[in-house]
Amino acid sequence: LLELRWGDMDAYGHVNNVTQLKLLEEARVRALGSPTHSSDAPTTPGQHGVSDTVSGVEIPTIFADASATTELLVASHAIEYRAPIPYRTGPIAVDLVISEVRPASVTVGYVICEPDGSRTYTVAETVIVFIDIASGRPRRLSEAETEAMESVLGTPVPLRRARR
Repeated sequence: LLELRWGDMDAYGHVNNVTQLKLLEEARVRALGSPTHSSDAPTTPGQHGVSDTVSGVEIPTIFADASATTELLVASHAIEYRAPIPYRTGPIAVDLVISEVRPASVTVGYVICEPDGSRTYTVAETVIVFIDIASGRPRRLSEAETEAMESVLGTPVPLRRARR
């Protein structure tokens, strides 16, 4: 669950589309780990963000565990806005799933919805590529990384567009 801020709204009185991408990023980092974890401030005791589970299975913090020689870059986003998100003082849910593991990338799917699942606002996917810092080129996931991600593979999110 993520809290909305008053500044997340646009002139139309709902959460801005760019802000929704930022919510997805925040959910991804909280669930999969910060790629800059070694320089991040320590976690505040008692503070919890997005659930670290997918369908009841603990998600590996693969992004935080990636080697110091690896950058994790967004290759693409696909996002469908199903309904405007009205401002509220309570949290919004961001359900997250690892939907595809490829040799040098993973696809993360998201659904922004009411905490009780009664209304879906946004459905999206992000492809994250693992880049070797020294060469600037994609690098293959290690066997351990692949196994960790494949252990929690879930059903792709229901995007209306055809998947590639």
